[in-house]
Amino acid sequence: MAKTITRTTTKKTFFHQPALWTLAGILIASVLVAGQPSADATVELRYVCTYGAKDGIHPPRLSNKKLAVAATGHGDHPYGLGFPAAVATDLEGRIWIADSGTASVHVFDRKSGAYREIRKAGAYTLEQPAGVACDREGRMYLVDTALSNVFVFENGEYARALMKPATRHLLTGPTVIAFSEDEHTIYVADPPKNAIVALNREGEVDATIRLTDATREPSAIAVVNNQIYVLGSREHRVEFFSPAGERRGELRWEGVQFPTTFAFDAANRRFLVANPSVSAVEIFDEEGRGLGAFGQLGDRADQHRRVDAVHVDARGLAYLVDSHHGKVLVFRGQ
Repeated sequence: MAKTITRTTTKKTFFHQPALWTLAGILIASVLVAGQPSADATVELRYVCTYGAKDGIHPPRLSNKKLAVAATGHGDHPYGLGFPAAVATDLEGRIWIADSGTASVHVFDRKSGAYREIRKAGAYTLEQPAGVACDREGRMYLVDTALSNVFVFENGEYARALMKPATRHLLTGPTVIAFSEDEHTIYVADPPKNAIVALNREGEVDATIRLTDATREPSAIAVVNNQIYVLGSREHRVEFFSPAGERRGELRWEGVQFPTTFAFDAANRRFLVANPSVSAVEIFDEEGRGLGAFGQLGDRADQHRRVDAVHVDARGLAYLVDSHHGKVLVFRGQ
């Protein structure tokens, strides 16, 4: 069986030469899902910890329960997370989890054991945090879908709203966020517009990238080689566009028919792709060769039921967000 990657462009199709796999290589995903590394896997990620699980890392039960009930009006989230949507780390290694279930951002500091919950951004009370990202200067950018805004935090504290009152209409229901490679441009997915909105550092719209039906309701974006890769949640297809908005092609990984999310590990030049058919996250290089897989189906703290978002930080730690089961799993490369 061969692992290939197909890039379908608007002008021609490129088929990269597939790498030949042995029988053991064919079984990489199933073996690793069972928790045992394959001899042919070139990349191995090991479980580290979980945020939000019963046996994982979480804020105090009683205080969080009260806050969660106040935010959602029903139910409780005794282990800290309600419906985590996105995760990112700052330059200090603190983990920021955007949680639409508790209408807040959870910030965990593993070094000190400290925890804080952010429920306001200046005069704004958070309603539906959906995306979070850190730039090279350490600024955190938080997207709130319901508020149609992007909030900037510096040194862990609120600094400003990217969208001013007069320009908030430029975003309708923003979700995920990514930076251009030079970080001069901020790309924000806006599903109601079926578009990616390119903002400058002042919150002005530089461009609007209109998406196709294949990428309708974008759920994940990444910038690779100055191209914007977008995953549509309806058809589970990934297409890539130029900064000017020209559709350049489609990205597919053999064996991953319906990816639920993906991320690009820029430091190691590889894709992490959530593949529900094997209940794992598979790792591919830029040519589409499979490098391994990690993750386990189940209900334990070190297991997930589904993967709704993936993030890789500068230290190589991989974060899997299981939104529906209120937890974030952390893995480290060997």
